[in-house]
Amino acid sequence: MTVKLTIKLFGTLGLKIPDYNHDKGIMIDAPDNVTPADLLKDLQVPLSHVGFISCENRSIKADTPLSDGMVIHFYSLVSGG
Repeated sequence: MTVKLTIKLFGTLGLKIPDYNHDKGIMIDAPDNVTPADLLKDLQVPLSHVGFISCENRSIKADTPLSDGMVIHFYSLVSGG
């Protein structure tokens, strides 16, 4: 069985995906019990480039199982000085 998810990438993360649409994100079908870390691996975005992951206005961990209809937000690390 699969789940339908929407992935939104913020900061510089979207630059790593060809033809990424910042308004719509990416809609995918993923296997049951997929995690944010699994999604990043499939997108070839290193987890080390992600500073924050959220879903439904809540922070979630990279190993959180995802369910059908979720919109997952990945935010890039922020640095400066």
